[in-house]
Amino acid sequence: MMKTNKYLPQLVCVLAVLPCLPASAANELVLQLETALTRDTNPLRFTDQANTDPGLVSSAQKQADTVAAADLRFGAIVPVLSDQTRLVLTGSLGNRHYKNYSQLDHQTGGADLAFDWVAGHALSGRISAGKSKRLFQYINGSLTERDLSHEQRAGSDWRLRINNDFLLAASLSRSGLDYDLPVNQLYNFREHSKQAGLRYTSTTGSMLEGGLRWSDTEFPQRTEAQITQLDRAYKEREAYLDAEWNYSVKTVFSTHLGLIKRSYETLSERDTNLLNTIVRGTYLYSPQLRFDLQLFDRPFSIVDPAILYVQTKGIRLDSSWKYSPKLQWNASVLWQDSDQKLIPRFDTAAALQSRKEKLQRLGFGGSYLIDRGFRLFLDSAYERTQREADGVQLKQAIIKLGFEYTYENIAGSAARMGLNRYQQFYSATEATK
Repeated sequence: MMKTNKYLPQLVCVLAVLPCLPASAANELVLQLETALTRDTNPLRFTDQANTDPGLVSSAQKQADTVAAADLRFGAIVPVLSDQTRLVLTGSLGNRHYKNYSQLDHQTGGADLAFDWVAGHALSGRISAGKSKRLFQYINGSLTERDLSHEQRAGSDWRLRINNDFLLAASLSRSGLDYDLPVNQLYNFREHSKQAGLRYTSTTGSMLEGGLRWSDTEFPQRTEAQITQLDRAYKEREAYLDAEWNYSVKTVFSTHLGLIKRSYETLSERDTNLLNTIVRGTYLYSPQLRFDLQLFDRPFSIVDPAILYVQTKGIRLDSSWKYSPKLQWNASVLWQDSDQKLIPRFDTAAALQSRKEKLQRLGFGGSYLIDRGFRLFLDSAYERTQREADGVQLKQAIIKLGFEYTYENIAGSAARMGLNRYQQFYSATEATK
């Protein structure tokens, strides 16, 4: 029998009291309550090989599970000097309870504070900070204990409008990630970055920006043995070009073209150049039907001591259909090829310096607006990954049914505050940044 979320009564009480609070303190106020049940066929992401090789299954047998969840999300926009100079506060609290893998029971959450400011017509910016925690994204069933990742972030952005056409943009940011389990703490990192670019915007709204990004990433908890294999830090220097083309009122294209030079602190023989390319297209067939296409070729990190980094190429298609004012559907398809750059000590043969994987992912979801603020939703996805070298496969299917209540003193506030960033979507593939 599934456990009842012990925080649910308190959340319901807060929802009941909130509409009675005076609205003078904030221009916009939002509170959301979500409850859901999720069926996951492979929560720890065991490979199919685990079915035939018991040695790959440590403290848990591969099985499906049902997850009960309750989340409270909140947000407020508080004017300071004007509607443009303001505080934006958002956050989320949630519980997850697993029927079979009870060791994965956990609380998730996040909070963000941003200060938007404007100084005259030419100068504006944002100062922000935030923290969040979530369950570790399991890889292949080799880890069956609960691990939570804790993210911290802070940054500031400045925009100087030179004239009606040109804008100078600059930013400073720092971020960090920490894991609870010692086995993953070699991937705890701290990153400091800065960026500057010059943007041109035409009278049609199309945009072109060129600039540079510098970042320094260090892994403070690696041992000397781990540093010997993985290094303790690296620097990245990226020259980039961003563009957005408003082809018509229905069609928009955008792209990010970047060339990254990565330099390792001690293992200079691993210095490399990486391509970071994202091309997006949006087509509004009608006010009810929208299509989004994305092509990408970009690097990212993975928590696997055998892999230095991963370069991915892929194509993603998303669609959304507003069938009626109350009913809407969405679907997504993703095809992705990954080239995993292996650590030399694991695979010394020249043919095994990298390992390739193919990923196919299908998503489908929908929602029905019962009444103002009350929504039922369905969220689902099927994913299959296959390694080319040995044919090892990983399959996972997820279906989620839920109910959401949203209180807004101004319609659309939840979307404007970006509260959906605290949610985990399955039917819509994650946007590539």
